[in-house]
Amino acid sequence: MNRELRFRQRAEAWLFDAALALIPRLPRCVVNGLARLAGWVAWLVDRRDRRIATANVNLAYGTALSSSQKQRIVRQSFRTFARVGLDVFWMSRHTKTRYERCIAMEESLRKWIGVGPLLAVTAHYGNWEIIGPFAASQGSSLASVAKPVQNPLVDARITLLRQRTGQLIVPREGALKALLRRLRDGGSAAFALDQDTKVSAGGVFVEFFGVPAPVSSAAALLAVKMQVPIVPVFCRQEPRGRYRCYARPALMPADLEGLSAEDITQRIAAIIEEEIRHDPGQWLWMYKRWKRRKPGFDPSRYPFYADC
Repeated sequence: MNRELRFRQRAEAWLFDAALALIPRLPRCVVNGLARLAGWVAWLVDRRDRRIATANVNLAYGTALSSSQKQRIVRQSFRTFARVGLDVFWMSRHTKTRYERCIAMEESLRKWIGVGPLLAVTAHYGNWEIIGPFAASQGSSLASVAKPVQNPLVDARITLLRQRTGQLIVPREGALKALLRRLRDGGSAAFALDQDTKVSAGGVFVEFFGVPAPVSSAAALLAVKMQVPIVPVFCRQEPRGRYRCYARPALMPADLEGLSAEDITQRIAAIIEEEIRHDPGQWLWMYKRWKRRKPGFDPSRYPFYADC
């Protein structure tokens, strides 16, 4: 590792520690205001991610929405991401009290807390970072898959925050063994299934907003192997800094009988798409979701950043 890289990693870790020391001390109203401001500034200056988000919204909605409506979705997506980041820090102090104050859990999710084994699936929607620690704080024996951050110093700090209420974080690479162990022990395994996964790494192409994109088939394979339900869970951002956590109807083992991993993954993708369409500004549109083209599918349907 060269000196410049070491310096940058240490500087990023120092900034993370500074935010962890400062942000939890702020009043909730100030954090809410900072999220709006940070989201607006990021939308204004981050031309690269704004271009990616605009291309994704165009892919998903075509001529169904006006240009101004699409840009409203993009701006809200930046605000959503800013609030997720700030609340990673703010919820790290007085966690139990702040969960009780800011998070409402619907009965649709409550009935699954402490029940296992099961597979929970979600997306980068609302506040995907909070739902795992929150479920663990309510009594769920949960292991969640996470892609490590490139800076190992920051990654270690984020992992500690994610695990502070009892959630186990499993690195994306080689996660299946740890998840199988948790399921066999009667616990829950969780995936965010809206990320790109190479076919060579277990990805299968499924329709997502009408355009094929590769999604991990791990949840489908585990559900069939262990004969456990798949429960779609989400944490939606609400006004005044509040959240609402809930579950969509589960895919039970009987519902999956005779289906291939690709069929099951397609059902999960359809549920996630439906949830995003309900409030599109809560999804992370800046992510390169359609970066891999399905062979034989019309290449013009893919955004500018897609691989050839």
